[in-house]
Amino acid sequence: MIQIKDNFFKAPDGNRYFRRNSPRVEVGSYGEKKTPLTQANYLAVEGHVKFSYLDSKLKKENPGKIDWSRGSKADVEADVKTYFDLGGVKLNFTHQKAKEAELELMLIYINEGALKKVLNKDAHKVRQEMKKEGKDARICSSVWVVMSGRLAKRFSTSVDLNASATTAKGLKITAKGGAQWEGTETIELTSGTVFAYGLHKVKKWKGDEIDDLEDDWQSLG
Repeated sequence: MIQIKDNFFKAPDGNRYFRRNSPRVEVGSYGEKKTPLTQANYLAVEGHVKFSYLDSKLKKENPGKIDWSRGSKADVEADVKTYFDLGGVKLNFTHQKAKEAELELMLIYINEGALKKVLNKDAHKVRQEMKKEGKDARICSSVWVVMSGRLAKRFSTSVDLNASATTAKGLKITAKGGAQWEGTETIELTSGTVFAYGLHKVKKWKGDEIDDLEDDWQSLG
């Protein structure tokens, strides 16, 4: 059963994703995981991997219809300002709109093995910064994005996802059509477009390279 709170999102996969500081987080963002005593945990973003390193490595998953009534207006909206429609158009997101238009959530992520390869083979500076940060270092490996049902269907049935940088140095994701539709659909992750995010941490180092990564979810505390 999903849960929607202003500080976490318990998704259909059973995992609790972070919501605090989501306007500044994208797949590939890294920094220190902050754990304030009286507030929600969050990723303090220091930078991000070069977005082209994520090209053709991103995956997508649509859990289907979301019961938006499970969250209050304040919890659902939180820091989310917009949702995506066909053509990458950004429209105003509200709790009422989510319910009326039956908006959906799309999970965009990179597999653990692919992420480790990116950090070890390509993103050397990011890897070095994470090692310097130590046990609190985290990297964003997944984001939930709000979409119209028709755009979510296109992303779900796309054959590939390409990643590149926007002119504002954000993450641009392009879905390629296949047997069910032709052309491409592109979204740009800017402030107010990420609903929730997931993190990974380094479980084990092997010299200067990462030997093992491990997912890190929003705690119950």
